[in-house]
Formats: sequence, structure tokens, C-alpha cells
Amino acid sequence: MKKITKRQNASLRKPQIVQAFYETIIKEGFEGASLAKVAQRCGLKQTLILHYFKNKENLTLACVDRAIEEYSKFLQRYIPNTDDPEKRLMGLLKALWSREYYEAIHIASSFAVIDISFRNKKVKQRLERLYHIFKRFLIHELSELQKHNVIHTQDIEKTAEVLMAMVEGSRHFSHFFIHEDERDKYHQSMVMAALRILKNPSGDL
Repeated sequence: MKKITKRQNASLRKPQIVQAFYETIIKEGFEGASLAKVAQRCGLKQTLILHYFKNKENLTLACVDRAIEEYSKFLQRYIPNTDDPEKRLMGLLKALWSREYYEAIHIASSFAVIDISFRNKKVKQRLERLYHIFKRFLIHELSELQKHNVIHTQDIEKTAEVLMAMVEGSRHFSHFFIHEDERDKYHQSMVMAALRILKNPSGDL
């Protein structure tokens, strides 16, 4: 990682410190990601990190905010470039099971944040906010698709929640059971599974 110079201001230093913390979590785990190791990784004194963040909890919250920002950017980049509702549906599902989505945040960091959320209310609240953003995005897209009669659902909100569970569950599952050379094929199978649910003529889940 590129060293930080003293001439850089807080607007540059703070994101780089958060990035160093993120990288340290991936390598050392959350418990092993001490401020001393973060300082060593980004080439700053530990006292300067404390000056910006006060403690490890605040640095953790900043790291979670970074994850929220990355996923929000991903969703914002998903802009349908077609007027064909069938292509829009396939584009949505392929985006949700794309490498870009799965690699936006390293899986080790995801597991660490989820673990912390059981003990830290602020982290839990931030994760809830992330999933609310994701859910609103899916509800909007599913509503548009249903207007064109390309999907069938009796409850759009419930359908969005099912898709969320499939996306997040398959992401975690694939880390343990899917080999790298089989990942694209696995993603395609998940797209087809979601498609069968959304195309169910009865609209039942």
C-alpha cells in the first residue's frame, strides 16, 4: 500500500487509514487488526490514527460506512440501458450475481463486520441501513418489472427479501463450497433459480 505523507490532509488521510484497516482485517482478522498494525501498514504513527478516529470502534464504523458506500455505488451504477423489460430483468439478476458485486467487499471483511454487529449496536444499525438500501432498490426494480408483466408475484416486498436472502446466502456459501473455476457457472445457476421464482405463474413463493 502506498505510504501516506505528512503533507496530505485529513480528507486524504482518513480514507487511506480506513483502507489500511480494511486490508489488515482481511490479513489478520478483526481481533488481530490492532491500531499498531494499521499504522504500520499505512506508514503513520498510531497517535495520528487516534487523532482522527479516537478509538478502534470509530475506525470500525468508518470501515462499515465504506462498505455501505461501495454497495451503494454498485446499485447506482446499475442503470438499465434497455427498454426491453425481459432484458432489464436478466440484467438485474446478472448484476446481483456478478463478480463485481461479490468482490465489492472482501468476504473476510464481511464476516468480521457481521460478527461485530452481534456485540456493537452501532455496527448493527449500519448493517440494517445497508440492507434497507438494498431492499428499496429491489422493490423499485421488481415493481417496474411487474408493471410490464414479466414477473409474477403477489407480494413484491416479500419477493425482494427472498432475493436478498438468495444473493447474500449464495455469496457466503460459495466461499466454502464453490471452486474459483466453477464460480461463473455457479452464478449462472443462481440467476436461473431466481428467474424460476420470479416467473412462477402463480406468484407464490
